[in-house]
Amino acid sequence: MEQFPAHDPTWNRKLILTLWWILIIYEVAATIALSFEINEQPSNWFNSFMRFQLFPTILQLLLMGLGYLSMHYLKNYSEFIMIIWTMTMVSLFILCIPEMTSSFELLCMPILLASVYFHKKYVIFAYSLGVACLLILLSIQVLQGQTTNPYEVIASLTILTSTFILCFTVMSRGLDLLAKLKHSVIREQDLLIRNVMIDRLSKVDALTELFNHRSFQEHTDHLISHMPHDTPLELALMDIDNFKLINDNYGHWVGDVVLKTIGSILKEVLGPDDMSFRYGGEEFAVLFVGKSQQDVLAICEEIMESVRDTVIPEMPEQRLTMSIGLATYNRNTMKKAWFQLVDECLYTAKRNGKNRIHVHAADIQMPIAE
Repeated sequence: MEQFPAHDPTWNRKLILTLWWILIIYEVAATIALSFEINEQPSNWFNSFMRFQLFPTILQLLLMGLGYLSMHYLKNYSEFIMIIWTMTMVSLFILCIPEMTSSFELLCMPILLASVYFHKKYVIFAYSLGVACLLILLSIQVLQGQTTNPYEVIASLTILTSTFILCFTVMSRGLDLLAKLKHSVIREQDLLIRNVMIDRLSKVDALTELFNHRSFQEHTDHLISHMPHDTPLELALMDIDNFKLINDNYGHWVGDVVLKTIGSILKEVLGPDDMSFRYGGEEFAVLFVGKSQQDVLAICEEIMESVRDTVIPEMPEQRLTMSIGLATYNRNTMKKAWFQLVDECLYTAKRNGKNRIHVHAADIQMPIAE
């Protein structure tokens, strides 16, 4: 069963602060009682002060000092030290305060404290220590000549045992809830990871690791809707020349190698503000945001040069080239018409000899020297 981590210094500091508050409350109560003692029995106040305030306070301060030293040098046993510390403090109160001589139920406090750690061994240790302290206190009272009522002993043992069982049960329930909560968190994390992976698979092309056609449509819609009116937006549609011939002559697996290579070139050449997509088949799309057409044209030429300089080992005799259609988005034009315009530019480049860029804006054809 899952348990909380041991040796938690935060909780120990809080428990030590609680012990200080208990000691302060005792001092205030003893001072008030002493003031009444002075009024009622002026001649006996010094004995009362020594017995009920000074002597217990010195013992408790010595206990505090010993507890701090033990916590400092025996950090691995800090929880056991806290239980012993609390049990000793309670036992001193029972021994030193006549009104609390029979208040053995106070020995339940360390058991309650032990349950804070949510470790069964601490609760068992606190209960065993409580029973031992009860027997020691009873023995001291017998040695001092005090009478002990058997019913009080039975009642004290019953209270100690009942507190132990109650704390043990509550702690077991808490640990069970903790295990269920952890299992639920793990399931939610797994579900979140799966959703992220599914979302990625639905937006990213598995072969080229570029965004897919669906992502292209979503991202284009977002840019058109949210982009400032004075921000230029260019779309380049790229198509690998003679790709069907590559598949027919070398096989589809070599075609996949070519597609992956083009994807790598696009990721390498494009800047962080440009987005590349596998548009479909051997076609790729690139959205350029905030760049002039001359800058976009220079990037496209760099892409084409990188493609031409690339040698695919599986087809060393086949030259790799691509054609590009390029057009600027016009706010007065529908998105569908813009796409058709870029597509027409691409096919114009194909019809005019391939391995070239056709730009719609100036209605010119820019061949690339072979």
